[in-house]
Amino acid sequence: MTPAFKLVLLLRSSDAHDADAFTQAWSQLDAEHPLEASGLVAAAFNAPVAGRVPISHIGAAPFDAAFETWWTRKNDAADWVVSHAFSEEWLPRRQDLLAVRPTGIGGAPQVLWESDAPVPPQAVKVFTLPVSRRRLSFAEFSEHWTGPHAQLALDGPGTRERLLRLEDTPAPLAVSTRLERGRYDGVGALTFASLDALEAEFATEHYREKLAADELVFTEPEFSAGILTREISRI
Repeated sequence: MTPAFKLVLLLRSSDAHDADAFTQAWSQLDAEHPLEASGLVAAAFNAPVAGRVPISHIGAAPFDAAFETWWTRKNDAADWVVSHAFSEEWLPRRQDLLAVRPTGIGGAPQVLWESDAPVPPQAVKVFTLPVSRRRLSFAEFSEHWTGPHAQLALDGPGTRERLLRLEDTPAPLAVSTRLERGRYDGVGALTFASLDALEAEFATEHYREKLAADELVFTEPEFSAGILTREISRI
């Protein structure tokens, strides 16, 4: 079933857990107490990877990991977040691993590119959290991000060999008051074949001379951010 809505929970681990311990503990909880909810299409846990996101006009996000969920309807995601299953079971089991309540961001996902190649174990996933230029309406921001900017990114020499998947999710509204709300206007998920492939992509002349400049057309670099992760599990 094609998802109509995507909800991403942005996670900041507690100081009591290093990256490996956080990843192991969260993965164990997902295995023992997986997310089950009406309308859920799929879910994926993306664990921290050390390093900087090599995109020119974004900073480091105040998050370490991301939990992606895809739903048949927005109301299914909203119903889960306000349910007892979320507030009394799913989140409390994970609360000790987190420094703060998850930040939620969601909208209609757009898969703009997906390779036929299998995803290798060394693949990495970058989450981009863009903030729209103040002069743009949300529609103008969304149309440029998922249209001309995405096409420009995919036109890079060798990009479609290094990039395995590109999914952008503009986020016009908050999902629920039960989650923290960030100031981001969307969440992008870019899966690369490896960390080397990621670094090679953003070191190209095409990126430096064309794509980086276009980032300034529709985003505010002072507030936009990114997270470097690796998908650990998917249900």
